[in-house]
Amino acid sequence: MTSHLSKEDLRICVDIVKTIARQRGIAKDPAAVAELMTAAARNFNRGIRVYDELVEALKANT
Repeated sequence: MTSHLSKEDLRICVDIVKTIARQRGIAKDPAAVAELMTAAARNFNRGIRVYDELVEALKANT
């Protein structure tokens, strides 16, 4: 199943993952970053599409 995200939607998800990875000190751990990206995509697909709401959802769920 492929999803067609706009460039802006993809940019939001990547920015969130980068922000949280830096805060946690895991930016250089590919497995941890992949886990964050999966969680961001899952929340995004559930309808959470505002930057601040996605950040809060990721902080609460991971």
